[in-house]
Amino acid sequence: MTDNATSTRRLAVNAAFLKDIKDDNHHLKVLVDKIGPMVSHPKIATNHWAELIELFSELRDQLALHFSLEEAFGYFDEAIDTSPELSTNAESLRSQHTTLFEAIRHLTESASEVSSDQEEKIARVLVRYDTFLRSFAQHEEAELKLILEAFDDDLGVGD
Repeated sequence: MTDNATSTRRLAVNAAFLKDIKDDNHHLKVLVDKIGPMVSHPKIATNHWAELIELFSELRDQLALHFSLEEAFGYFDEAIDTSPELSTNAESLRSQHTTLFEAIRHLTESASEVSSDQEEKIARVLVRYDTFLRSFAQHEEAELKLILEAFDDDLGVGD
């Protein structure tokens, strides 16, 4: 049996592509920045509810693209014998894509079922968006940390 036949399949990080995907995702950043002021207060959200629903839909679609690109080019399965911790972190982060996408999808659906005169329901949607945004920000920060670890691993800079 060869070494390849006995190797463990692990998730690897294509740090250069993953970093490029993050750096180039200008539209995602613009959407989040545009949504920010509208969700800062329930009265503002109520006054811009139709626009906010549309922006949530755009965000959902943009995240679908974002996660697809990351999964297609930023992570890949390969037979490797090194960096089991890096592989475990990558697996965990990639698995979060489904959870995050489902959260924004459900939020978008819920928002579309609320009318602008239902202030209590709007307030609940805003809380859900805030929770989603925090989770997404933590996820993105963890992926950036993973990129740095992968670069360190590739360059031999790590301990």
